[in-house]
Amino acid sequence: MQDPSQKNNDTMRTSTSPFAALLAAAMLLPAWVQAAETRIALVIGNSAYASGPLANPANDARLVGQALGQLGFELIERRDADQNTMKRAIEEFGERLDKGGGAAVGLFYYAGHGLQLNGRNYLIPTKANIEREGDVEIEAVSADWVIEQMRFARNRLNIVILDACRNNPFSRGLRSADRGLASMDAPAGIMIAYSTAPGAVAEDGGGRNSPYTTALTHAMLQLHEPLEQMFKHVRVEVMSATAGKQIPWESSSLTGDFYFAGRATPPVPTPAPASVPRPDTDAGRGSSGGDSGVFAWISGLFGSRTPAPEAPMAQVAGKPTLIAGARALPLLHSLGIDSGELDAAHEYPPDTVRHLIASAARRVRLGSTPEQIHAALALCKQYAADCQARDYADERLREVTLAPFELDATPVSVRDFRQFADAAQYQTHAEKVGFAYAMAPGSVRQLQRVPGGSWRNALKQRPLDDDSAVVGVSFQDAAAYCRSKNSRLPTEDEWEYTARGPQDSIFPWGDDFGPTTRSMNIAPHVSDGPLEGIGGHYKGLSGNVWQWVDTRGVGSTRVLKGGSWLEPNPANKRAATRRYELPDRADADSGFRCARSLPVWPDADGWLAQLR
Repeated sequence: MQDPSQKNNDTMRTSTSPFAALLAAAMLLPAWVQAAETRIALVIGNSAYASGPLANPANDARLVGQALGQLGFELIERRDADQNTMKRAIEEFGERLDKGGGAAVGLFYYAGHGLQLNGRNYLIPTKANIEREGDVEIEAVSADWVIEQMRFARNRLNIVILDACRNNPFSRGLRSADRGLASMDAPAGIMIAYSTAPGAVAEDGGGRNSPYTTALTHAMLQLHEPLEQMFKHVRVEVMSATAGKQIPWESSSLTGDFYFAGRATPPVPTPAPASVPRPDTDAGRGSSGGDSGVFAWISGLFGSRTPAPEAPMAQVAGKPTLIAGARALPLLHSLGIDSGELDAAHEYPPDTVRHLIASAARRVRLGSTPEQIHAALALCKQYAADCQARDYADERLREVTLAPFELDATPVSVRDFRQFADAAQYQTHAEKVGFAYAMAPGSVRQLQRVPGGSWRNALKQRPLDDDSAVVGVSFQDAAAYCRSKNSRLPTEDEWEYTARGPQDSIFPWGDDFGPTTRSMNIAPHVSDGPLEGIGGHYKGLSGNVWQWVDTRGVGSTRVLKGGSWLEPNPANKRAATRRYELPDRADADSGFRCARSLPVWPDADGWLAQLR
């Protein structure tokens, strides 16, 4: 498939053509890299389709197989496989994993056509004949089968890599089929890597291999970094090669570390200097210097944040453990706390540091930099044609000082709101006026009235679920509920600080926008989704419901944060995103959570534990 990024792809292949040298270099890896654990891989590449043949998948599978073989994997390889061949190979893969024992590492790689239907992903054999939706289950191979084989084997770590998002002819005419692949929640111990974002289409490439596989094999062989970090490098390289049109992402529930090429050889330690150096004043803030323009920012967005070097804790025989000032100062700085009389050259009792973390006001920076706004616009344009820079211009940077507070861990559920409404005989604004608002059919912007719609019937848009977030509530309704709990609505600054934390992440779980693109056919429960926010203590900050906050917007409007599960564009689910609504407006995807002021910060013990 030819596109404007073709020139970049060709350039990339010219510069990476000597892969034989990389493979030869991998043969020099220490023996323990290959012998430390049983590694088993199934690699499938399908190119020879009767309808919609692809140039690269078979070549991609060959290249991945060569790299994995040099990295100590036992290989099961299939190219241009029909359905029976694919199923038998998956079965063999599961059997080998099971025999490999609990310490085995499994990897499944697939390149070729794939499609999503009703939120499930299917891999397409070369001889598949798919003309209607009913043919998919019969002719294709469900990606869930691979996951199930891994779960049955109960081995410690598994990796699924799907380069199957190429634009293909099989989804045409299928009413319930969407572009690209759907997000799959990774069970414990499994990472699922996608060559591009859910719902997006990957580049097949103009050379012998796809941009994704080229970057992937290079990283496998050359980078001595943990698996998650390695995939961040892959993401940046693919984005660069495709001019930002393709953004790989991952869904991970790994519980241990894995290195394809082994850990980097540690440097020989040198004696510590007699005096403790003063820390870098920017340490611990998680910002990357030298950013300029959208792709520089995106590289930082999807790359790693290097923590400041940590000074060791002082331990004196017979005395309580002290915390080195050089260790405490970067943390205090990242939290926006004035360090007062603490300095890098002295040591302090843990209670002294804890008191400062727990009681001091925090001065933090919120909003988006101009580079971040440009990157948000670029992300928006991948999913919609009408994105405008002015949509994000209100996210300007601001310095704020926050006193101790705490947000509810989840949005308020239907069950909780019913208990309040029934006990207080409370009528919402929508119940009083006899209508609420929902999105007009076929529109992502136009609201229409729903006569009789309210929180009690989910605005007649779907079955009511007690465990889902309550919707159809106005700003006044949300404030009334929170007052009944001796709480209040959070301010925008409180909500955004909780979501982004000292790391200043783009989304409440980090910088990867993958979880925002999960394919959902029903409203999520309040406890669904990844761990989010400061300390991972929150759920549903993004991608559940828009949430009212007690901050004025434009004119008489109020602000909502978070983006809902009905919001199709990931750019509008970032922690800095704002939405404005009139305070008496109740609609199908707006809810809330409460907050309360506290005498001390509730996260103090967690931060102190990091220093210990």
